Amino acid sequence: MTQNQADARKPILASVVLQKLQDAAPADQFTLGWLMDRLQKQSFGLIMLLLAIVAIAPGISIVGGLLLLIPAFQMIAGRVAPVFPRWIADRPLPKKHLGAVVQRAISVLRYLEKVIRPRCRTPPELTKRHCRSSSWCY
Repeated sequence: MTQNQADARKPILASVVLQKLQDAAPADQFTLGWLMDRLQKQSFGLIMLLLAIVAIAPGISIVGGLLLLIPAFQMIAGRVAPVFPRWIADRPLPKKHLGAVVQRAISVLRYLEKVIRPRCRTPPELTKRHCRSSSWCY
């Protein structure tokens, strides 16, 4: 295996993604649409993480919880990335809110990333059923 192949298999840490996201954020305001465009492949996990952190805050927990339903149902439906209604995705939010949420998330994630290790990947051949009798195969 070459060095490039090994780097491609190495997981990207969520804390690194969030730090890059905060560094690239516009000066004063951002939108949920901008956030999802930047996250691309990691959009479901990190959007749900950020919304869950927001949902913990008193006073806005109902709104955060309801917003969590949108990507949760889309994930169940098999979508590649979450899609929010335009009136939610294009609503400007102050960057100071993003900074506060991201900094809290990064400190927790760095701790968790030390504790939690990626699981071993199971080769697909080991999970396939091999049946001799068609009456017992599902």
